Amino acid sequence: MTLANVSQAIFSAKWTIVFYLVLAGGTIVTCLWLLRTLAHADASRQRRPECSSRQTRRAQDPTLSSRRGPGLCQVYPTEDDPKGDGPGPDIDIIAIHGLDTNSEKTWTWRGDGCKVNWLADRDMLPSRVKRVRIFTYDWPADLLQPSDLVQKNQGEFAILLFEEIRRIQITGDPARSEDRPILFIASCLGGILLMKALVDAGQAYQSVRRATRGIVFLATPFRGTSFQDVAALAEPGLNAWAWIRGREVIKLLTAVKEPTLDLVQLVQDFTSLCKDKDYPCHVFTFYEKGKTSLPSKVFPWLPAWLRQAKLLVNESSATLDMFPQPLPLSRPHILMNKFAHSECTECKKGCTESEDFGRVSGKIVEMLQKIREGSPVQQADAWIRANHYSEDRLKIERLSSDLLSLDQCYINLAIVEEPRKNAQHAEEGSGEDVSPHVSPFSLTARLSVETPEKNVQVELPSLFDPRKDSNGQTAESRRILIRGRAGVGKTTLCKKMVHEFARRSKDFRKWDELFDRVLWVPLRRLKEWQATQYDFEELFSREFFAQQDRETRDILAKELRGALKSGRTLFILDGLDEIAQELACEGYKSEFLKDLLHQPNVVITSRPHVSLPANVSPPDLELETIGFYPDQVKAYLQTTFTTDLKRVQDIQSYLQAHQLIQGLVRIPIQLDALCYIWDNLKGKAVPQTMTAMYKAIEESLWKKDILRLGKEKKHGELVTKDDIKNEKMNRIETLVCNEVVLLESLAFTGLCNDVINFEPKHQEAILEEFKSTDEWIPWDTTLPRLSFLRTSESWSEEHSRDYHFLHLTFQEYFAARYFVRQWKAKQPLKWLRLSEGECDPIETAIFLREHKYDPRYDIFWRFVAGLLDPDREALGFFQAIEEEPRDVLGPTHQRLVMHCLSEVERKKTTFMELRTKLEKQLEQWLLFECDSTQDCWLAREMECPEQVLVNALKQASEDARPILLGCLDSRASVPPSIISVAVSWLEDCTSKNLCIAILRILRHHHKALRDTMLQDTMLQGIAARLEDKDGGIQRAAIEALQGQADLTEEVLQGIAARLKDENGYIREAAIKALQGRGNLTEEMLQGIAARLKDENGYVRQAAIAALQGQADLTEEVLQGIAARLEDEDWQVRWAAIKALEGRANLTEEVLQGIAARLKDKDIDVRREAIEALVNPASLLLEAFRPCVKPLYEALLQISFQEHTNFLKLHA
Repeated sequence: MTLANVSQAIFSAKWTIVFYLVLAGGTIVTCLWLLRTLAHADASRQRRPECSSRQTRRAQDPTLSSRRGPGLCQVYPTEDDPKGDGPGPDIDIIAIHGLDTNSEKTWTWRGDGCKVNWLADRDMLPSRVKRVRIFTYDWPADLLQPSDLVQKNQGEFAILLFEEIRRIQITGDPARSEDRPILFIASCLGGILLMKALVDAGQAYQSVRRATRGIVFLATPFRGTSFQDVAALAEPGLNAWAWIRGREVIKLLTAVKEPTLDLVQLVQDFTSLCKDKDYPCHVFTFYEKGKTSLPSKVFPWLPAWLRQAKLLVNESSATLDMFPQPLPLSRPHILMNKFAHSECTECKKGCTESEDFGRVSGKIVEMLQKIREGSPVQQADAWIRANHYSEDRLKIERLSSDLLSLDQCYINLAIVEEPRKNAQHAEEGSGEDVSPHVSPFSLTARLSVETPEKNVQVELPSLFDPRKDSNGQTAESRRILIRGRAGVGKTTLCKKMVHEFARRSKDFRKWDELFDRVLWVPLRRLKEWQATQYDFEELFSREFFAQQDRETRDILAKELRGALKSGRTLFILDGLDEIAQELACEGYKSEFLKDLLHQPNVVITSRPHVSLPANVSPPDLELETIGFYPDQVKAYLQTTFTTDLKRVQDIQSYLQAHQLIQGLVRIPIQLDALCYIWDNLKGKAVPQTMTAMYKAIEESLWKKDILRLGKEKKHGELVTKDDIKNEKMNRIETLVCNEVVLLESLAFTGLCNDVINFEPKHQEAILEEFKSTDEWIPWDTTLPRLSFLRTSESWSEEHSRDYHFLHLTFQEYFAARYFVRQWKAKQPLKWLRLSEGECDPIETAIFLREHKYDPRYDIFWRFVAGLLDPDREALGFFQAIEEEPRDVLGPTHQRLVMHCLSEVERKKTTFMELRTKLEKQLEQWLLFECDSTQDCWLAREMECPEQVLVNALKQASEDARPILLGCLDSRASVPPSIISVAVSWLEDCTSKNLCIAILRILRHHHKALRDTMLQDTMLQGIAARLEDKDGGIQRAAIEALQGQADLTEEVLQGIAARLKDENGYIREAAIKALQGRGNLTEEMLQGIAARLKDENGYVRQAAIAALQGQADLTEEVLQGIAARLEDEDWQVRWAAIKALEGRANLTEEVLQGIAARLKDKDIDVRREAIEALVNPASLLLEAFRPCVKPLYEALLQISFQEHTNFLKLHA
């Protein structure tokens, strides 16, 4: 080889090296462009379809802001879009962009002076989809991230996404956006981010996960991009570029390389998630068919063979194994997320805009349709909510026939826990009030309407909240037994639970986190259930889907049965007492019923006397339903008579003067009845007894029913409202004589057979035995028109319905009417035994002798006494009661006499002589009971005549008087005459027990006094006892003054002097008596503050509570409270945090002390510390910064514990 040839070869090699260096540099620059354009919605000139003339108007892109933080922006509908008259949006569409871009660039096509956001433009996607909201989601996707911050990983980006979505769920419109399904549109790497969010969704974001029903992926690289080798080559240059600019390359860049093990695992987990049977997610993917030439972007002059055009995300990378048939779009990667128009009307030949847009929008429309149809189990749930839980099934009908929605009627129906042991503090003699020892034989006890202790009241929305058991351990309750007497509102309570859950009310949001569905099963419907097999599919098919065709019914029942495995179904089983006999039998039906009762999430209602079978798991919590609280009675009256406050005041005054009726109207239906008849009482005597009130209710309801029954006059004309407006009951009864006989026979037969729900077979047997005439009456259409009866099966055919009385007391009233009718006519009673189908006559006197002491007939006998004519029949009735057999040694006979006397008004009649004799016997019995048993149960009952009590008190010995006063103190109210007697004894009382008894009854019932002079005498007498030598009397005096509103400074000084008493209970009582008063002197406040260091824990707690209500506390006092943060008693620590919470003048040291309680051994203390530290007043303080880490750790600990409990529960 010659030198020239060698030189030529060297020269050639030199330029070859230069060429490859230039090519390598160009490749690096090209890769930088690639990384910026993977999801960059730039206005590329590479391919620009022409603007259609039909789309000259373009929506302004609502995402034009330069915001780079995470956030959702609603782009459709906007305020400018017209509001439709139809139903509102039911699905949300959320679009997520990819790396190094934002929503504005991703979803907007630009070209030839046009700008089209296909998600927001009314002629684009909004024209194809209906009843949706469309959002775009911006996340910080910059290629170069700030170097002074720790970069977020995929998991953190995912949390930000779901947190933003949950924010619009919580703060959304009343349509309850938390249940609104979501369809995602994910572009390129935004799809990877979305998959990560869904797979890692914890308990806090399960609502978002469950709401995700569809995803459309646009060129998402599930297996990396085609330029992974170039991306790897470009990384050194990109890192150098970032270093020069003082930034860092985003770590999500790894997603453009070859698929990592993490990405492979993510795709597998996402695939499994989409197959979730309970929450299926529809998925579809699109891939590009247009090639992208990266080198030509840097060197446009390169020849075709050097341009290296490739598919950036090819079919293989954009395909998920579970969805093997993605659709191609005839466009390059950069245009996969933007479209110019929906129809090609004036485009050049070969434009595929409308075709590609049609494919994407078509799949979105198809997916929306599938989402709305739902999975089979979702269809089952939707059918139950929309059709089974209909307004007719859940309606509450007032006696006026008006319908009330459940959120307006039965104001906060109350529940109380079963009575349990008093706290240790009460056992040691604390001044805290405990539940009064009410007689179980009183009317309020029998009707179950006593006011419970505050610490055992349970609000319905918090029914499943964790609560401490008797051992102080926090436990969750998922199996709950609710007991209640007939007619107190158990079925209404069930309707309330179903209504609130189906409506997705805000107060019941916690229920949504626990349960997907609530299945209400009235157990009485299962009594006559006959089937070839007894299982859940058969139950669901029969109870919930009976109106569907057989094939659909079977599918939905099977799917619902499968959904039970998730442990997110709550059963409400109403009426355990209705299937008690079936449970006692053997067989497949009994075994299935036990299995039903054994479910992990269940609320069971029952009358008090029935218990769960021995082989069924016991309940986690036992509760008892009661009626209205006194304040709810007032609220109900105000709601009913919104425009007539005088009527509200008149009714309240009436109830205040009639304590028995006051207890009666705490039953919702009774209060409704009183409101209904009140206007009809104008010009008439106001009812003085329970019987008189029921007679007034009966008259009003018959006047309404005569019109509903279409009763006719003699000449065939229909009776009108004016015809009977002023008619008396004897005239009314002639129009409805057959209906009256029907109700009396149903009521009496049911009472004798302990039946309250009358099935068709019962109705038929009773009607046949008690029919009074041969006249044919269409009872199938008559019974629904009687206001005294109700049915739980209004949706079923009339001839197959069960019926029950409005309330058990109405059944007892009509049963008493039948007895009185036969008593007056001197005719025997018909005693029909339903189980045997036999009927035997029995004389009224014999029936009275056999059942006068039977507790089930107590209210029945009250009504009998009240219905008998006081001038004639009452005398004979009470004489019959006095006949043998008599309970001579026990109080049963006296109680019966007392209850019956309470229903006979005091009038000057021939009965008065016997009445006086009977009341005298009662006086003697009260005194005998006090002396022999050191108790007096009869005095506890409201039915005990006032004059009997006054006479007994005056005649009682010094030892018996405290017993009588103590028993009277347990009553809801005490007559003013009793208080007057007690006040007169206070000044000269020398007996410690009597003095304490007087002070206690004055503490609870001082408001009964109306005489101002007597009130002043009472206060002077109580204040004088502050100086008593006996500590027990001093304490009772302080507690008696605690409830007095206006105390003189002299009296307050007397109480404050007791702050230094050697007796801890007295110190505690003194603090509580001073608490909340605005006229305390600085000296008194200092005296309370000094008790912060008291040796008694209860005193320290009381001192903190008293100081908590004071707005301006000195630094010294605040430090004293803060010192209690380290107290050995957890209740004191809790109280200290509560007192410091929300104060803006807390020092760093105090905040650190609260933060230290984040690691307290007691969970209540930890929770209160969190509440105090997240208070806005604390967050504004610079000193709060050191508390952030322990607060964060505590929140994580609680969150982890709750998540662990959740997993254990659903394991």
